[in-house]
Amino acid sequence: MAHSYSFAVVRLAPDDARGERLNVGAIIFNNGSLDVRLAKRLEKIRSISAALEPKTIQDLVENLGVLDEKYRDDGLLDAASRHSRLSSVGPISLSDIGTFVAESASSYEDRVASILRVMVDAEPAPARLRAKRSKLLTQVKSSFRQERVLAKRDEKLDSHRIVSSFRLDEGLVADLVLRNGAMHVIETVDASGNEDSLRKAISEIGVAALVLERARMKFGNDQTHAKLVYSASSSLEKIARPSLDAAAHQGTQLINWASADERNKFVHSLTSLATPFEKNKKSVTFASRQEPLNFRGSKRLIKIPKPKDS
Repeated sequence: MAHSYSFAVVRLAPDDARGERLNVGAIIFNNGSLDVRLAKRLEKIRSISAALEPKTIQDLVENLGVLDEKYRDDGLLDAASRHSRLSSVGPISLSDIGTFVAESASSYEDRVASILRVMVDAEPAPARLRAKRSKLLTQVKSSFRQERVLAKRDEKLDSHRIVSSFRLDEGLVADLVLRNGAMHVIETVDASGNEDSLRKAISEIGVAALVLERARMKFGNDQTHAKLVYSASSSLEKIARPSLDAAAHQGTQLINWASADERNKFVHSLTSLATPFEKNKKSVTFASRQEPLNFRGSKRLIKIPKPKDS
């Protein structure tokens, strides 16, 4: 059976003259108790006051439950009356009262968590995506750079050059992407280390397959040409072969970077589709004035010394 609950956001305002306040928790009015919830990180109070300690605020907010119990013992049972009495306790104040409905204990917790996430807790920082770094990826990018088709940092897909670290979705970044009619999405897996790197190599193949599958979903299966470039020792390649074959089964082209033939065909095929940078033209500097050389009619006498008498 669904139940209606009243709640309020707990606010901290240490100095009325400054007009600053910070949401530090929430309280939910139950029939026989007051459910007090605190912010995940009370250290944020230092943004408005360096004189307050998080533990002090924690104790102050939790004390609202003790005060509410006293008011209920005095006969104040409805949420509105209890809210009125608790609305101003030292530097603590309450927002206007709100309501939500929950059908079970789990849905109750979900609604409370939502209130804290939206109204109380600090917004999480966006995830920082770090570009992949590996010897193989460096070599692949170097090859395209030599062919003058690797995009600069500020260039996008509309440059029709090969863009590095292209974000497909939250947490999913493709190593290289080229748009030229179709979308050419390239992932690299460097498994050229020793046997200890096997688990890492298998994991990277799985992540690469996930990235390529997300690219198919984003750009369309028919418009996505997925390529997986790998470098592996013979022993690791044998062990990782089932994972590589699984990626190929999904329509991914496999390129063994150690094979000169596969490597050259791969680089040539992508280079032929991309728009290269123009070659730098070396400038030739001439003298500002130079008299033309004219030997017509000129005579030059060369004197040959006579040999001395022996």
